Amino acid sequence: MTTSDPELEPSADDVPEIPQVAASEHDMIMMARTLISGPAAQDDIWALLCASRAAAPKIGPTCAALLEDTLRHAWRALAMRGGARTAASIVSSPSGSAGATGETRIVRGRLWERHTPVPLAFTSSSILFLRWLVATPLAAPASTLPTLQAAPLAIGDQLLVYLALDAARATPALRILAMQPFVRAAPLAWLGFAHLMGKRSAAAPRFDDLAEGAGAIVVEALAGELARRWYAVELGKRAMAEPDALIELGDAQDQTLSGFMASCEARRRRDLAAFVIDAAAPLLARNLAPTPAQLDPTTTLAARAQARIAAGSLLRAVARWSEWDQQHRGVRFIDDDYAAAQLLLERFEAIGAPGAARAGHWLADLASLVPTTATSDTVSSP
Repeated sequence: MTTSDPELEPSADDVPEIPQVAASEHDMIMMARTLISGPAAQDDIWALLCASRAAAPKIGPTCAALLEDTLRHAWRALAMRGGARTAASIVSSPSGSAGATGETRIVRGRLWERHTPVPLAFTSSSILFLRWLVATPLAAPASTLPTLQAAPLAIGDQLLVYLALDAARATPALRILAMQPFVRAAPLAWLGFAHLMGKRSAAAPRFDDLAEGAGAIVVEALAGELARRWYAVELGKRAMAEPDALIELGDAQDQTLSGFMASCEARRRRDLAAFVIDAAAPLLARNLAPTPAQLDPTTTLAARAQARIAAGSLLRAVARWSEWDQQHRGVRFIDDDYAAAQLLLERFEAIGAPGAARAGHWLADLASLVPTTATSDTVSSP
């Protein structure tokens, strides 16, 4: 319906101004929104990753404001991924501090009920990463693509890297992303995708930032995803035939789990490593050892022996959890960490002494030179 009454006509001041950005800035905003939105918005992620548009070295204030608004939804994205699940966290009392002696307590609820809201810092490294994703045609041969060099990464930057790897998991771009020094500098990328970081010349970064503050909350939100991904990789080991590939995989996993668990222990946040239990428990319950069914017989015996040992990375983390479990059993009711110890004892019950014993048996078997043969329950790599 139309009207000639000027008082009823909308004025120019009532019409919101549509933000104007450059074409490459538009693509950066769309890339950021797709990554933050998660699987529900990633139907066309391959089209985004295949495209290439020259990006200006700087972005304008309108683009910066829109990107800031997009990245502000990161906590909501984490809540959707796992933060809405009711769980328990170990937190230090006001009198205690990370890495120091003091009382701890248990807080239960959803992610936002367990933790006071904290800022999730994004830096110019996120802009650098988004610009590279937009400008790089990831469908092209890897040798023709520019390398994204390492840069200092805040927790928000690391989360953006993790989300990009997750979004690209079903595309050829996944391996190209994982090759970039920028991505390899992100501890969260190693924690979630250690199976892609397998190069014996590469050393894992330190994981301290993921065991405290905003980093620890991010890990809690992603715990379910981490457990499922590590479980799937363990199943895939059963179908691996190349010793070198298995050795590189095991080395990356060992660096990741040993480094992360050391950081958790130093900061009295052993609960953050509970995804190890959740990943291993179904394997132990179903008697699915990560033993390769048939390693390439044309390779040397030494290489095959080393590969079998490398396959036990997750089992070695279970063994460390078993050592922790013995320590938790010795915590008395009057001790400051009694509540935390009880929670950790509860978490370990998913494996228990029988599961730990089975993991130890599997490790011993992997260290032996008993040849393995293909079985009917061999699971193909995901």
